[in-house]
Amino acid sequence: MHPGTTLEVLTLPKTAIREAYDAGRIQLVLDEVPDLPGPPRWTVRRPLVWAVGQGVDVTTDPLPVVLFSNPCFWRTAVLEALERTDRRWRTVFESNSLVGVLAALRAGLGVAALMPSNLEPSMACHDEDALPALPDVELGLARHPRTEGDPLIDAVEVALRRMI
Repeated sequence: MHPGTTLEVLTLPKTAIREAYDAGRIQLVLDEVPDLPGPPRWTVRRPLVWAVGQGVDVTTDPLPVVLFSNPCFWRTAVLEALERTDRRWRTVFESNSLVGVLAALRAGLGVAALMPSNLEPSMACHDEDALPALPDVELGLARHPRTEGDPLIDAVEVALRRMI
């Protein structure tokens, strides 16, 4: 990063993201493609996988589920997968941030859907037949048009692309 630079990472409701993007207060948005506030500069498709909290038995009935807050494609995907297989479940924790979902998993509250890059080794599900298959997610990056040619924004965009 550049000396004197402040990088602020926000988790906001979709309407607040769109308002801040339109006003030029947010330069980059990484989100599910349909929810981007502008055209995607690039997209990437990643699988969702089950993450299992410490000590959680994936055969428990009902299954304790950690969810991202509504509206969220990942939440919908989890619930639809469970409903398709007639798996009984109950919500034990909800958060609008990855940090919150990871904290709930570390505390052993339940299971959740994550991208493999967010999965800690201790959270891997070793019984693939115990939980239903999850779909892929398509993420994209929107960049505010007023930031074209800004080397700092270029560097952050490159870093995000490498991380995803």
